[in-house]
Amino acid sequence: MALKHNAPFMGSVVTLVRWQQQSRTCQFYLATIYLVSIPFGVLCFAGPNNFSLQWLLLTVISVFVATINVRLPKLSAVISMGDVFIILVLMQFGPGPALLTYWTDIIVAHSADLLRRHGIHLKGKILAHKWLFNIACCTVSTWTMWVCYTAILRFPVAYPVNLVLALFGLGLGWFFVNTATLSIALSFWMNRSFWAVWREGIVLCLLNFLGSAAAAGLSFVFYDRVGFLIFVLCVPLAGILYQLYHFYIQKYEQAQNHIAQLNKLYLQTVEALASAVDAKDRYTHGHIRRVQAYAVALAECMGVKEERELMGIKAGALLHDIGKIAIPEFILNKPTVLTETEYEKMKIHPAVGAVMLKDIEFPYPVLPLVKSHHERWDGNGYPEGLKGDEIPLSARILSLVDCYDALTTNRPYRSPMSPPQIIELFRKESGRAYDPNVVESFVANLERIEEAGKAANVSDVDPWSMKESTPDSSAGIRPLERVQPTLNYSRALATGRDVQRELYSIFDFARAGIQCWNPKDIFAFIELKLSRLIQYDAAVFYIAKLTEGTVVAEHVGGIESQSVSGLKLRLEQKLTGWVAANNQALSNLPPFPDFLYCEEPKPQFQMSAIVPLNRNGVVLGAIALYRKEQVKFTEQEFRQLELVASQTAIALGRCSDPEDDTPLIDSVTGLPNSLQLHLMFDQISTDAERYDYPLALFAIQLDEVRIVNRRWGSLSGNEAVRAVAKYLTAQLRETDLLVRSTVDGLLALSPRMNSKQAEALKSRIQDDLERFRFTVRNDIEISMPASIGIAVFPQDGTELESLLSVADWRLRQDSELREVVKRHAWLKS
Repeated sequence: MALKHNAPFMGSVVTLVRWQQQSRTCQFYLATIYLVSIPFGVLCFAGPNNFSLQWLLLTVISVFVATINVRLPKLSAVISMGDVFIILVLMQFGPGPALLTYWTDIIVAHSADLLRRHGIHLKGKILAHKWLFNIACCTVSTWTMWVCYTAILRFPVAYPVNLVLALFGLGLGWFFVNTATLSIALSFWMNRSFWAVWREGIVLCLLNFLGSAAAAGLSFVFYDRVGFLIFVLCVPLAGILYQLYHFYIQKYEQAQNHIAQLNKLYLQTVEALASAVDAKDRYTHGHIRRVQAYAVALAECMGVKEERELMGIKAGALLHDIGKIAIPEFILNKPTVLTETEYEKMKIHPAVGAVMLKDIEFPYPVLPLVKSHHERWDGNGYPEGLKGDEIPLSARILSLVDCYDALTTNRPYRSPMSPPQIIELFRKESGRAYDPNVVESFVANLERIEEAGKAANVSDVDPWSMKESTPDSSAGIRPLERVQPTLNYSRALATGRDVQRELYSIFDFARAGIQCWNPKDIFAFIELKLSRLIQYDAAVFYIAKLTEGTVVAEHVGGIESQSVSGLKLRLEQKLTGWVAANNQALSNLPPFPDFLYCEEPKPQFQMSAIVPLNRNGVVLGAIALYRKEQVKFTEQEFRQLELVASQTAIALGRCSDPEDDTPLIDSVTGLPNSLQLHLMFDQISTDAERYDYPLALFAIQLDEVRIVNRRWGSLSGNEAVRAVAKYLTAQLRETDLLVRSTVDGLLALSPRMNSKQAEALKSRIQDDLERFRFTVRNDIEISMPASIGIAVFPQDGTELESLLSVADWRLRQDSELREVVKRHAWLKS
């Protein structure tokens, strides 16, 4: 039997590549093999041949045996016992009959293999140029075997030594010609080196070719002594050997599948752990998966083939930043250069990651990679200061691709670098920060590495877009240096009479509630007042366009206003976009990131003060002041800017902007209104009917809101409704829809909730709202009890109007019952 490498060229992987899709080099090589095989075929048929009946019967037997080959997993090869008969025919009947037998075996064997895998649906599976290549290889191999066999047989060596040597030479000749011709073709097709392809399974190939020659020699000896009937015994032996091979391959594949499933589960667990860091650092979302793809591709380019090493790189790349769990988020997400103290804090993450993982018995070398991926080739890295080859190869690879991903990713403080710039940087750092061999391999294979990164499976769902299940009480917390707001802002207000007068006019303007004003009017007024408070060269008032994910310069002022007119930045990006999205001000930073995409000549500002314009959790925009001179904004100026921004946000919340009109959103709570529920209900109910699940509709009436409106005014009533809406939003599921329907009423639609579950939720909400406290005045707190009615689709109706009617009727019943219970409790007391 033999392990044939010519056969798989017509296998399932390569047959998909048509002649037109082959490279010119590959086409030329195939055509050359076709032409070269013609004279070899002529020589075979011109040799000493014997086309007898015995040859024909032996060919029939070989065809039967050739159809029961076994394809080896993970190798481009098949095990076939038909090759034994090809050698036997060559020895007994000559090269011509052997070539015909070889051709017949190849055609029948591959036809049977295609039928087993594809059935009768063979359209597009049989390509002529692949079959011709295999037939041509058979021709060259047959003549090579004949020449080797007859030449060595003429050596002046006694029988049977000459026969053994001849068979040994025949097997070697067949091995080299057969594997070399196919490996060259595959190297052209796969764009890999010839040696890399040829080395795959080389030992097993050689053993099988020599084994086929040995089996053929034994059969030849028995044929001389017993006659043709000896081949009848070969049929059951072939069947038995096939079953043994088939059983072995099945068990092997089962074991490999089990190992693959375990590895997949293992890496999925590792990835889930690593995603905690990936989600914490919002600017590097997807970073670990891209780095994993880059690291594996670069390792393969550097000749790392061992599965254990590659799996170690895969797992280690996912976990290399796990130690960032110990780093505060304000450091991870800071859009500017870290201070020395912050950088020292950041430098502990490799050691922390190693400590976190040291008790896990990884089956791969993961810990060295996690701990040493920030070491430098020159020894100036951290945490241990390793130098040169002391750093594990996997860590050296990861260090470079980790930096590469950072340089090619858009960050708030800079744009991605171009490939020529990156190559120049890495070559400059070769021998200093990075291993020179790693750098050269990276540069030489950059295109392949980039393709691997693009193919990495990065989830499109940004963890930061998920809805929080509880209110974020820390959203407005400032860094530690601002923990004394009363003192800071008191100092900002304890200024001259003129400054106080300007601040008071801004305060009065913000509360005037002029509905006809739009953002441009407000910004023009605020910019006029601001110019009398703070010295600046340009002031930019940005409006957030949440549907686009951008902040746009709505109004500009100052002597250098022309240079910054029309600025548009992505939320979360650059300085101003980061300030608006994160509700955190920045002061005295170089503002060049905001102007990276400006046309030449770019604004040449040296200093900036940027504060957010956000209110009630809604991102409205930001105010940015820029100075051309490197003169810092004082603490007092910065605090005054924050105070002005807060009043500007109030004014923006009260103004009407036709462009930003939102007829489907309640302006008080920010919730959808009842019109939005009517627009959505038909689609929601259709989905519920199609997949057979219930919908629960809650009608909620806040019993105390009308009393609040009468006693303390509508503004306090609106604040009460807003507070309850925010609380209920946190309590409901992300899939639930909460809308404001009336002055004191809310509606909630909950998919996949039956009557029993709805009643339980109703009881919990009513109990929670009884304990809920709303501060209506500094010294007055009230609860916000609610009456709730429930209607369930489809039991109580299939139309929204019918469900609303049922829910409203049950709400009135609930309200009356609560009044009775309250009156009874009052009488008893």
